[in-house]
Formats: sequence, C-alpha cells, structure tokens
Amino acid sequence: MHIDVHCHIFPEEYIDLMEKEGAPYGAVIHTDENGDKHVTLKGVRQPPLKPFTNTGVRLETMKEMGLDMSVLSFSSRPGVYWADAQLAEELSQEANNGYARIIAEMPDKFSGLATLPAQDTTRSVRELERAVTKLGLKGGFLGTNVNGRYLDDEGFMPIYEAAASLKVPIIVHPANPAAMSEMRDYHLFNMIGFTTESANSIARLIFSGVFDRLPDLEFIFLHGGGTAPYLIGRFIHGWEVRPECQNISRSPLEYLREHFFFDALVFYPPVVRFLVDLMGSERVMLGTDLAYDMTDTNIVQTLKSAGLSDEEYANITHLNAQRLFQL
Repeated sequence: MHIDVHCHIFPEEYIDLMEKEGAPYGAVIHTDENGDKHVTLKGVRQPPLKPFTNTGVRLETMKEMGLDMSVLSFSSRPGVYWADAQLAEELSQEANNGYARIIAEMPDKFSGLATLPAQDTTRSVRELERAVTKLGLKGGFLGTNVNGRYLDDEGFMPIYEAAASLKVPIIVHPANPAAMSEMRDYHLFNMIGFTTESANSIARLIFSGVFDRLPDLEFIFLHGGGTAPYLIGRFIHGWEVRPECQNISRSPLEYLREHFFFDALVFYPPVVRFLVDLMGSERVMLGTDLAYDMTDTNIVQTLKSAGLSDEEYANITHLNAQRLFQL
C-alpha cells in the first residue's frame, strides 16, 4: 500500500469564496486563453486550478503513480494568509468543510489536514478544534512563516498547545522564503528557497525550546525536511558552543528524531537512504507534492531504488501514515 502525505487539493467551497471575496485583497480567479482557470495572487499567476480541484483527475493520477490513498493539505499559495483574519477564518472553514465532503465521499482514498487562519491565534485554535473533533480531520496546516512571522513566535504557542492536546500533528509547507526576489531565476526560489526556508523553521522550533514545553508536539516537514537533515551537524555544534543556542535541554538531533516527520520527496534514491539513516524509517513518509510540476511522479520507483529493507519500505509507504493519522 502507498499513502501520499504531501499532496494538495483546493476544494470548490474555498475557490467559490475566494472568487466572491478575494479581489479587494489581490486574489483573483480568471480564465486563460486555453480555457483553464487560474488564481492570480497579488499579480502572480498560479498554476491551472483543474489538477488541484478535480478529484476525478486526482484519482486518475494516483492510479497512474501507484498511490492508494492521499492525505490532503493546503499549500502556502494561494492559501489564506493574504486575507484579513475574518475572511481567512471563513476561507479555512470552507476549505476544511470541503475536505470533509471529499473524505466522506471517498473515505478509502482520502484523508485530510486542516487549513488554519494563522494570522489570528484564537481563530486558528477554534478552527483546529472544530476540524479535528467535528469534521474528523487529522491535524493542522501551517506555512513556514505567516506573513513574516516565523514558527518560533510566541504568538503561535496556543496553536501548538491545541495540537498537542488533541494529539494531532501539524504539517508545514514552505511559504515566501527570505530573499525570494534574488531567487527568481532558474526556479531557485523553489529548489533552494523552499528547502532553506524549511530548515530555518525547523531550527527555530528546536532552539526555541518549544518541545521542552510541549513534549507531545509533532510536526511534519515536507521536501525531505529541506536542508535541515544535511545541516544537523552544524545545529549540534552551534548548541555546544553558542550561548544563544543553549535554551534547550538536549542535542538538536534528539529533538529532530523525536518531534519531526519528513516526507521522502528528494527525487534521488541515495538521499532517501541518507534521510532514513539519519531519522530512522519510522520518521519518513511517502510524499509527492501533487499536483505541482515539482512532483516526483516516479516516487514509488525512487523508494524502491533506495536500498530499503522490507520493514523500512513498509514504514515509509504506509505504516507511519496509518499510525500517525489513525487511518
């Protein structure tokens, strides 16, 4: 069995509300010359909506790729962070209601994680609790930053407390990486910017001491955890020699292995092998990034070529997701 924990669907309910209310915020839906609908967010056109909204198309793609189930979550764009807090909450509610509808229609194919209006902590906690307890969603979604506020910001603590209390993870997708304007060439904002953005947020969470305060808190970071796995030696050394890195009780590696899951979306079998050796197969899961063009459409073969044991392969492809999300 193969369960994809990193895939994006934007439900019709969310798209309809954005089309109705988004224009004053720079979020506009238009139809291109080929008849495909797009979101233009503050002047930047996003990919065609059809692969992100049509579950029939998604099921066909899943079958082609050998995927049995998908755990749906949002992406940082278009997302909800462009809106004011009230509209962001309404958009999140519609998105999560849409996920619940899709899951109810095809419970053997889809599960999902809740979009949160993270501009406002109170609204986020309320929506996370509703989505988990009333809709049956399996966790929450955050960007690596929320309009420039990084995840070690004390203001996010109530969201983390709610997730830990509910015993659900938070999945984190890169958002608006620093120096993005300097990485427009060659799609570097994605290949480099997103991965360093994830490492930045992972380091901030570790060194902030949040896990000493909330020992049950767990995160899922995508794109193989960005560059964080490769940089963990520098994190350890910084903890050993820098006073500002010593607000934690244990080595950064221990927090990495105990509080983070990473997907295996690294495209190269030797890097999958490295990730599993570092984290243990119990902390790595299959992820594709559907339906963006940076999807690994050969993810099953990538994993089969990584020198994994049968136990490691089973953990990564489905057992970890089943345990974490109670599928």
